[in-house]
Amino acid sequence: MDEQRLSQSTNHSATRRSGGPHFDPRTMPQESAVVSQPVRTGYFCKRPCDLLLSGLALVSLSPVFLVISLLIKLTSPGPVFFRQQRLGLNEQPFTILKFRSMRAGSDKTGAQFTSANDNRITGIGKLIRKTSLDELPQLINIFRGEMSLIGPRPYIGFELEQATLEERRKRASVRPGVSGLAQVSGRSQLTQQAVIDFDLQYVAQCSFKFDVQILIQTIRKVIRCEGTN
Repeated sequence: MDEQRLSQSTNHSATRRSGGPHFDPRTMPQESAVVSQPVRTGYFCKRPCDLLLSGLALVSLSPVFLVISLLIKLTSPGPVFFRQQRLGLNEQPFTILKFRSMRAGSDKTGAQFTSANDNRITGIGKLIRKTSLDELPQLINIFRGEMSLIGPRPYIGFELEQATLEERRKRASVRPGVSGLAQVSGRSQLTQQAVIDFDLQYVAQCSFKFDVQILIQTIRKVIRCEGTN
């Protein structure tokens, strides 16, 4: 059933896809969070699963963290991690972590599109973005309870300008995820409105089985390096 709904969800917003990449939210100013409502975390075992899986992943992938950190420090001046305020559960701001893939200070250049040939991206940055390894530090966000493995991506306020207040409330009723329905349905090829549509469908269908389906598709896309720029 979830496999069928996942396919239907993809077809539902296919006409809203755009041909170019979306704005890189890391170069945009943050807007203040305005949504506040009772917390909903999804199905009852969602948080325990996130805690267990993120803890195991952090331990088993520690050598990968070390290698990537060394490569970033040896090839480009600046910090290992990129930090930025995002909107989380109930639109409460938190600091998201990524491996830095751009030259230090690139986030001060203002609003720009990103692409595979963006000259702000370092050599190592191109590799870790292509393979989605730049997202690995978000395992720390998951372990701390700020994110989930699967859920709507944690965006900056401006990216939700097209959403109504009710849509924002529904979207923010679950923890943001490292991957989600929008990411396996087009990722950087989707318009912001299409992303919102997929996020709302995820909230309505959130279940353990549905998360497993999305996780499997995420792994496939990461292996194939699909949807990155």
